[in-house]
Amino acid sequence: MNCNIIKDLLPLYVDECCSEESAKLVAEHLAICQSCAQVYSQMCETVHPQKDTPKDVHLHRISNWKASFLQSVMLFVSFAIITLGVILEGSTPTGQTNGLWAVTLIVPATGHLLSLANWFFVRVYKSRKMFSFGSCIATLTITLLGYVWAIIHYAGEMVMSSPLVWCGVVLSAVLCVLSKVLSNQYALLLGRE
Repeated sequence: MNCNIIKDLLPLYVDECCSEESAKLVAEHLAICQSCAQVYSQMCETVHPQKDTPKDVHLHRISNWKASFLQSVMLFVSFAIITLGVILEGSTPTGQTNGLWAVTLIVPATGHLLSLANWFFVRVYKSRKMFSFGSCIATLTITLLGYVWAIIHYAGEMVMSSPLVWCGVVLSAVLCVLSKVLSNQYALLLGRE
């Protein structure tokens, strides 16, 4: 059959408005003519752009839910550590132990908690690797600022060589690494490359 006739019938064929006989002729011709098949493919994409299949939409929703759940768990853990630190700090209002729980628990957890705000800007980053690195740096920077505040605030009152202070430093390092790893997973769940 003549390609020009098929091309005239293609809009009707795409819209499923032609007769069964015409549809059969067009289908047979498309099976053997690459040029007309390409025109048909372009018409289909224009008229019926590819949409996510229900399965893809469902998987996307599950991934978004998992990402939200991960973020919520990280917020909850940070709040729990801060709450524990505040309770313990409240039990030692004076003396050389004053401030130890702030440095050990509150400062690292607050640094991690505040760095989670960076997760809302995941789409700003060009890649998942940059986002992950940015989250780690945000956690480290905020935590270091917290330690500077603690040193100034508790100057002369607290024993900085206490093992609890070093536990706080270790917790800070763990939270920085955790921030890097989990932010990478978070971005992956949201489909970032």
